[in-house]
Amino acid sequence: MEISALLALLFRWIHILAAITAVGGTIFARGVLLPSQDVLSLEQREALHAAMRVRWSKIVAACIAFLLISGLYNFFALIHSYKVPPWYHMLFGVKFLLAMVIFLIASLLSGKTIAAQRMRQKTSTWMTLNIVLAVTVVCISGILRTAPRTPKEPPPSATSQLKSTNDPIVPSAALHG
Repeated sequence: MEISALLALLFRWIHILAAITAVGGTIFARGVLLPSQDVLSLEQREALHAAMRVRWSKIVAACIAFLLISGLYNFFALIHSYKVPPWYHMLFGVKFLLAMVIFLIASLLSGKTIAAQRMRQKTSTWMTLNIVLAVTVVCISGILRTAPRTPKEPPPSATSQLKSTNDPIVPSAALHG
């Protein structure tokens, strides 16, 4: 396997695993953790949140970094090698902007700023919004994966056949016979 193919696979895995971690963690927190905190006193909830925030904020930051690096690598590798329809770029732009909103909300919910504290007064609303946005991004990603792609360069076999002759103007029939 070529190094470019291995890199593409590695960055795809990184992207998918970071998305699973961030979105899955948010779904767990919204669907299980928040409703379960009702059995705790206010003081216990605040202590639990403070302990979780320290750990979760590091995971959120790592996921954002991995998603940005791998996503931009995947995008630039694709457009370097393939022609895609014009709508691809528009839809990718929408996906990227939605991802920035998701990152902002996730960062604020796990942050320590005054804005983060205010936002956490409606944690379930913001988490629900982030989940809806994340599902939208995943759906857009599925559409982008179906976009027709045309290689920008001739296939390697045609290139290697041309390089094997000293005359680049040799008709293709002469290459095969």
